Amino acid sequence: MREMVIICRDSSIKGIINFYAEDDTRSYFLFQQKFRHSTYNFYKKGIPMRQAFSHRTTHRDKAIAYVIRRLPAQISYVEKEYGVAILNRTKAKKAA
Repeated sequence: MREMVIICRDSSIKGIINFYAEDDTRSYFLFQQKFRHSTYNFYKKGIPMRQAFSHRTTHRDKAIAYVIRRLPAQISYVEKEYGVAILNRTKAKKAA
């Protein structure tokens, strides 16, 4: 089974990309934002969750850093809304 990844895809709206958290069986919509070439190239193949919050991987790109800042809040919302555990801290809480 594939680890949860953060991935982006083109939306049906020109100039907008959608971000998802997904694994082999599920896909959860996180948010959408304006298309940036660097951001799209960085996330189009999927970034493993363990690397998704690392600012080292941004190569000082402000658009990618902006996505990294948005991820925790959006993932927390999805976890509450669907009752799933995506982040390790949530998995630890559910296990306890």
